[in-house]
Amino acid sequence: MKAFRNLRIKVKLFLMIILLLILIILLAFGSLYYSYSIYDKQLYEKSSRLLNLSSTTVDTELKKLETLSLNIIADSRIQQGLKELGGNPMEYNGYTIRRTLAERLWELISSDDRYVQSVHLIDSQGRESKYGDSILFSEQKNVQMIQEAKRGDGAVRWLYPDASDPMLIMVREVRSYEPLTLKPIGTLFLRINIKRLVEDYAGIAAENSDIILKSGPSMVYPYREITENTAEALQPLASPEGYVITALNGDAAFVSQVKSPYTGWIFYNIVPYNEIFQTIIWLKNSMIVLFIAAVIVVVAIGMVFARSLTKPIESLIGEMKDIQKGDLESLDADALSAPIQQMDEVGLLHRNFRLMMARIQTLIKENYAKQLTIKETEFKALQAQINPHFLYNTLESINWMAKKNAQKEISSMAVSLGFLLRTSISLKQNTITLGEELDIVDHYIRIQTYRFRSRLDFRMEVPDAYLTAALPKLTLQPLLENAIQYGLEPKIGPCTIRVYAEAVEDKLFLVVEDNGAGMEEEYVQRLLQGAVQTRGTGIGLLNIRERIQLTFGEPYGIEVESRKGTGTRVKVLLPLQQEG
Repeated sequence: MKAFRNLRIKVKLFLMIILLLILIILLAFGSLYYSYSIYDKQLYEKSSRLLNLSSTTVDTELKKLETLSLNIIADSRIQQGLKELGGNPMEYNGYTIRRTLAERLWELISSDDRYVQSVHLIDSQGRESKYGDSILFSEQKNVQMIQEAKRGDGAVRWLYPDASDPMLIMVREVRSYEPLTLKPIGTLFLRINIKRLVEDYAGIAAENSDIILKSGPSMVYPYREITENTAEALQPLASPEGYVITALNGDAAFVSQVKSPYTGWIFYNIVPYNEIFQTIIWLKNSMIVLFIAAVIVVVAIGMVFARSLTKPIESLIGEMKDIQKGDLESLDADALSAPIQQMDEVGLLHRNFRLMMARIQTLIKENYAKQLTIKETEFKALQAQINPHFLYNTLESINWMAKKNAQKEISSMAVSLGFLLRTSISLKQNTITLGEELDIVDHYIRIQTYRFRSRLDFRMEVPDAYLTAALPKLTLQPLLENAIQYGLEPKIGPCTIRVYAEAVEDKLFLVVEDNGAGMEEEYVQRLLQGAVQTRGTGIGLLNIRERIQLTFGEPYGIEVESRKGTGTRVKVLLPLQQEG
């Protein structure tokens, strides 16, 4: 007992649950499996015998009808009449031939017409000779039957019951036998009453069972006598036993299947499950009661077992509440040195918690002393800072004096420099609109224009529709600074720097390009990786890319295209979105 008490909680729970579940599962599933296997096997054997008998007899009749169709198309008078009609005789002669063909059709099927509803013979000119029910096929149905006969290449093909005709239709081409050229001279259609055939030979089913024939998705029998949900639910069974218990129209049903070796159709037998399996239902209800009783027993045992685990945990929670109130002094030296009765996870948790709180007390005192030092250092650093308002006021004074002395260029530079200084120092927001960023660019370029004069040819082409797009502050200005430093300054003549925007799908491309000195591709790659020590001291390309990706995600950033002697193009990839 002592060894079990010192086991890990995980091991205790595992042993208890495994023992209980093994006992319940063996008892329940052993009984259910035995009962179900007996009843399923008996029902399947009965259903399988019925389906095999039904499919065999139906196939036999269909083979007789195929033989009948062969006798019709091989008949010498039928062959001769179709050949004459193929020669496009005079209207009266053609009428006489078709009437003769209809009489011959009656002679051939008069003794075997129980399941043949009508027989139709179409000559090569598309004219019909028939015997039996008078039915008018639509043009679409006629074309479908003729095409199906051609696909059969002389063999039998089937058209299944549909809205235009509830009969099963056997179609096949009529070919010339004398001489044996096998040239198509007509088409034969046999409309078969599949309902009468199946009910005659497969009607020996049990009172509460049903026979259904399907060919792929097409319903062969019965047509329109079962619901569409039931028809769609009947699919080839994946079960290797050949049967399955499923829900049809909200009721459980036992479904078995047999595939016809002659037609490839699938014969389904449906037996209402609840009416047949009364004993199994009773046994299932009994097993449910047994399961409930077993669960109650397991819950009772689990509660007792859980109490033995939660009692020391509740004690630990009480200590945590005291700590939550700030009563760290309650963990005195006697409590920290109290012996631990259990050596499982709960006992170790108690011990480690107390040692952790002692360590926290020490860290709190150390951290308090460090915070006092940090505050004092920050206060001294603040005292040493230059008040930015002094710089703003100084630039305003310069601007005022320049205006007074009619120095418009100095005044404009002072205003632009003040705007740039105020923007760079401001920490109110990290993300601004493209319009605000272009204001920064405008002031920066104004200063550089006074410096470089006609050497700087700056062009900005950004549609107003993109001015509300968001981007990190100081994204374009550093790129312009790089363009001036590495593109304009080394160049003797004028340098064109262009800023434009274009949208591609859901991305906005801001492009800064120049026709300056350019860079080699290897140097560009090293620059983007941060492996190059640049001459500038401001915001680099790597910094801009990281800020964009932190703001919008990995798909965005910057791309650099440069070629030695032709210039540099930097693309900034941003999401195409409105402000906010």
